Amino acid sequence: MTAASTVPAAAMIGSAGPPRATLLTPPGRGALAVVGFAGARACELADRMFRPRRGLPLAARADRSIAVGTWHSRPGAAGEELLVVRRAVDRLEIHCHGGTAAAEAVLDSLEAGGAIRQAWPDWLAAGGDDPITIEALQALAVAAGPRAARILGRQLSGALAKELARIGGLTPADRESALARLLRAARVGLRLAEPWRVVVAGAVNAGKSSLVNALAGHARCIVSPQPGTTRDLVTTRLVLGGWEVDLIDTAGSRVDPAAASPTERAGITRAAAAVATADLVLRVVPAGSPLPEPAPREIVVITKADLGEDRGVPTAVTVTSAITGRGIAALEERIVAALVPEDAAKPALLDGPVPFTPRQVGLVRKQP
Repeated sequence: MTAASTVPAAAMIGSAGPPRATLLTPPGRGALAVVGFAGARACELADRMFRPRRGLPLAARADRSIAVGTWHSRPGAAGEELLVVRRAVDRLEIHCHGGTAAAEAVLDSLEAGGAIRQAWPDWLAAGGDDPITIEALQALAVAAGPRAARILGRQLSGALAKELARIGGLTPADRESALARLLRAARVGLRLAEPWRVVVAGAVNAGKSSLVNALAGHARCIVSPQPGTTRDLVTTRLVLGGWEVDLIDTAGSRVDPAAASPTERAGITRAAAAVATADLVLRVVPAGSPLPEPAPREIVVITKADLGEDRGVPTAVTVTSAITGRGIAALEERIVAALVPEDAAKPALLDGPVPFTPRQVGLVRKQP
């Protein structure tokens, strides 16, 4: 460690205020952690702690260059092997071992040198990027499945910003068409950071929990011949067709609610509330039972097909068996088609610019 590492914190603060540091990767154990470091004299401060194996110090390197070396968090400390990416003269990424210790040591040393530690959304917002870029990075951190991540990645690459700029130069008729397209895409865009909610509903012992387990591919819910086993909402998160879905098992309804215990009746009330707020409801009916008329946002699903007769079933009804696996793949496809009909109706709609925040939708609506 050089003597320069011990200069007072105040001497390391740039004229534009202190540099800013944050953990850009999720906290906890992992193979890699990335610390973001930005601000005036960021390279100079980092050079006091970083020794490259070869080549120039960070302050003298070109933008987008990569340096491998050791980081000395404090005088006399053993060096931590890591990698530093110089994004710009005032922005670095410090890639170190995963877990908490290595990243915390880097952050602590930067704070001791005069940097302020920020939550990563604040760090991004203070970095001067355009709002869509910041919103895309924030949404990508919680993207609801690989399809959502790909759509957000295209917006991060500029798809939406370029389209908004292009629209400004269109004729009134073409502008109206382009804005209408963006608003259609926004229906899905506003859900990219949260899973779709699919509620499994039906009478007691209709096979709801077994159906959830079959879709999940493991025994997520308790299955029992005893009516009323499910008393509360049981949520299983899974990915169907690239989209993240919360599949919610519910307490079964009864013809005579008085036959249910107070606890079960509370579960039935919660089930009704879940149905009311669901993106889609799987209305479960065991084979051989009368079929209900599907309500909007509902798919009627026959279960226990291995035990009952299912001839003459309408094509709109999906026949399944959790025992044999019959119809499970077809049900998955039908769920995705019901949640994201744009994929089939307009396959290219989600491949281009997609507004994905209320602010962006408001911006589209305000376009003249």
